[in-house]
Amino acid sequence: MNATHFVCPFCGLLCDDLPFPGTSGHVQAACPKAAAGWAAIRPTGGAHVDGVPAEEAAAVRTAAIALARARRPLIGGLAGDVQAMRAALALADRCGARVVHAHQAAAQRNLFALQSRGAVTTTLAEARHRADLVVIVGGDVTQRFPRVLERLFAPEPLFVEAAQRRIVLLGAETLEHAPAGVPVERVDCGGLDLFAAVAALRACCEGRLDGHGRVPTALAALAERMRASRYGLLLWAAADVDDAGADLLIEQLQQLLQGLNRETRWAALPLAGSGADLTANAVAAWQTGFALPLEFRGGEGAGDPFPDYRDVDLLLWIAVLPGLTFPDWARDLPVVAVGAPGLAPPGARVFIPAAVPGVESAGHLVRTDGVVTLYAPAQVATGLPSAAAVLDRIATAVQAQAC
Repeated sequence: MNATHFVCPFCGLLCDDLPFPGTSGHVQAACPKAAAGWAAIRPTGGAHVDGVPAEEAAAVRTAAIALARARRPLIGGLAGDVQAMRAALALADRCGARVVHAHQAAAQRNLFALQSRGAVTTTLAEARHRADLVVIVGGDVTQRFPRVLERLFAPEPLFVEAAQRRIVLLGAETLEHAPAGVPVERVDCGGLDLFAAVAALRACCEGRLDGHGRVPTALAALAERMRASRYGLLLWAAADVDDAGADLLIEQLQQLLQGLNRETRWAALPLAGSGADLTANAVAAWQTGFALPLEFRGGEGAGDPFPDYRDVDLLLWIAVLPGLTFPDWARDLPVVAVGAPGLAPPGARVFIPAAVPGVESAGHLVRTDGVVTLYAPAQVATGLPSAAAVLDRIATAVQAQAC
C-alpha cells in the first residue's frame, strides 16, 4: 500500500514506473492514458438492482436468478485480470454461456493471420536493445499506447548504436508521442491505400519489382532500407487497421517478415492488451485450448470464431478496467454488470461493484508482447471485492438455483 509507483493496468504496456496518482500529481504528464483511466473510475459506489441501491448479497442473488433462467446468456466485456477471467470461464461452464471480449473483433485480426500463415514476433526487451529500423503500419500507435516508443527506444541500447535508429510511418501522418532524439519519417505511398502499399513493399523486398516506375519511389527506397537493416521491427495496433480485410493485411505483413528473415532479421510487435483483451484470450487458451470467442454447452467448451449473438437473452458485462465500448446491439438486453464504480453500462438491471486490479486489488495481467504476466499489487484499500470474488459468488448462487 501507498507505493510511489504502480503497475498501470490502463493499457497493454503495463508500465511499472509511473507515479501512482494517490501519491503524485504528475501522472497526466507521464501518461495521458493512465490519467484518463484513473479519472474514469469513481472512488465509491454500491450495488443496485433496477436502479435502486441494494446489498451486494441481494444483487448477487438477482444476478444468479437471471443467469439461471436465461436460455442463451453471454458473458462479455471481460476487462479484468487473470483471476476474473478464470472465474468468468467457470461461471460460463456452469450456466452454459458464450464468452467474448469487447475488443475481440480487433484481436481476431492478429489471430486469424497467425492461424493462416504463422507469425514472427518479438518482445519489448529485445526490440528495445536491437531494433535499428521501426516501421509503424497503419495509424498512430502512440494514441492508444502513449509510452510505447519511450519503452522501445532505450537511451543506451545494448546491441545497436542509438544514433542509427530510425522510425518510418507507413500510413500514419505523424506521431502524437514521438521519442526524443529519434528521427521520424513518413513514406509517401503515391496514392496507394495501405493494402496496396504493403503488397508493393513486399514485392520490392522479395525482388519481384525493380521499383522503377512500377511502385512509388519512396516505397522502393523503404524496401532497400528494410533489406539492409540488421534488426527491423514492424509495429502496429490491430484496432487501427479497421477494415473488412484487416486480417489479410496483417497476414501480408507477416509474409513480408518471413521473406525478410531469409537475408536479415525482422520481427513484429502487434500491440494489444488494452481492456485486458490479451489476458482474456490467454486464459481462454490455457484453460480450454481455444481462443475467444467461446461457447459452453452440455459441460463442454468449444471455439466460436464467427458468433451470431442475435439470440442472446442476457448479457453479463464485466468491466473493472475502463476503455470498453458497450455494444449497440446489447442496449435492449437485460444486463447484469460487474465492474468498477463509474463503469456501469447505462440501463444495467443489476450492477455489482468490484475492485480495479492493480489499484484496489491485487491481480495478474498479460503484457502486450504476450510473454510476461505481471503481478499488479493493490495500492489502496476500498473494501471492494475483486471481480473474481464477485463472479465466484454468482456461480455459487447459480448452482443453488439448480439444486
